[in-house]
Parts: sequence; C-alpha cells; structure tokens
Amino acid sequence: METKQIFKQIILERYSCRSFKDSTIDEKSLEYILEAGRLSPSSLGLEPWRFYVIQDKSQKLEISKIANHQEHVAHCGAILIITARLDFGEYFIPKLKGRNMPQDEIDKRIALYKPFIDGMNAEQKLHYAREQVFLALGNLANAASALGLGSCIIGGFDSCKLDEYLRLNTQKERSAILLVIGEKAQSEIPQKSRSPKEEVIKFL
Repeated sequence: METKQIFKQIILERYSCRSFKDSTIDEKSLEYILEAGRLSPSSLGLEPWRFYVIQDKSQKLEISKIANHQEHVAHCGAILIITARLDFGEYFIPKLKGRNMPQDEIDKRIALYKPFIDGMNAEQKLHYAREQVFLALGNLANAASALGLGSCIIGGFDSCKLDEYLRLNTQKERSAILLVIGEKAQSEIPQKSRSPKEEVIKFL
C-alpha cells in the first residue's frame, strides 16, 4: 500500500474511543506515540508544550474525577496530558541559536519576532501556546491510530484542579488538553460523519 493510502487509512480509522480493554501500553508503542508528538511542527519552532504520561491506575482514577468523572479516562491504557508552556519568551533566543543557521539570519529573526513575543500578555501567551498544542495533539492521536490503538481527546476537565494536581507553576505552564489512549475494547470502527467537501472547502 502506498504511503498516502496508509496515511488516509490511519485518519479514516481513528475515532473517539470510549471503551478500552484493561491493558497497559507497551513501552515501544508509547515511545512511538510520544515521539510523533515531540516532532510536531510549531510556530517559530517554539514547541510550547510538555507531555505528562499517566499510567498508574489510582492516578488515572483521580484524573477522571477532575475530568467530570468520565469512565474511559479512568480505564484507558494511558493518559497523555498536554500542557501549554507560557515561558517560550525565555527560551526563544537560546533555542534559535541552537539551530544550524547563519548568524545574520538568527539576528534577523530575533529582530523580527522578539518584539512580537515580548508584546504578549499572559492571556495572549496561553492562547498562542494552546494553538501549537493542538498541532501536537493531532500527531499523537494519529500515531496511536497507526498502531491500531484507540484514542479519545478530552477537553472536558477542570483545568485549575488539573494544574494543581500536576503542581504546575501556572505563570509558566497550564494544562491544555488530554488524550486518553489504549487497546480498543471493540473491533468495529464507526462510520465517520463529516460535512460535505463543498461545504468546508472553497477554492478562491
């Protein structure tokens, strides 16, 4: 099967799984999924995210309570909590200097983007970082699907309680989204319901 057909199949077979087997995810599979997230693109290459991995049963139960008592959060193989980093202004220049670019290009980018970054308030930083988080989220979910695992994106949770649970410094980092992954309890893949192409795609 051609690469593009494989990728399309991965997208077609991914759905919001809400029923998982009571099994753990092997280390290699988990590493594959996390690497897909780590290698995701981000604006200015800032990668303003962290991935927290929860596999302990008691911890999954505690987080499920924070996530409105959703049962599939408690009974999945692993919970991936993605946080939005707000401190990207602190590491922008060191990260930029670590890239293999001529000095004049580095100086040009600093002059162009540093005022933009420094001009953000806390709310704007959170919004900006969260936009990048969702790029990583898509790769994480599709990587799980590529391995035949189920996944479900969880947006319904108390972010303040989760920040407290993770003991985050909320001046620098805030919880953004959860992805629960694991072995699917059923093999049947539900048919996707999507808007027609004519409604969502416009050629100008």
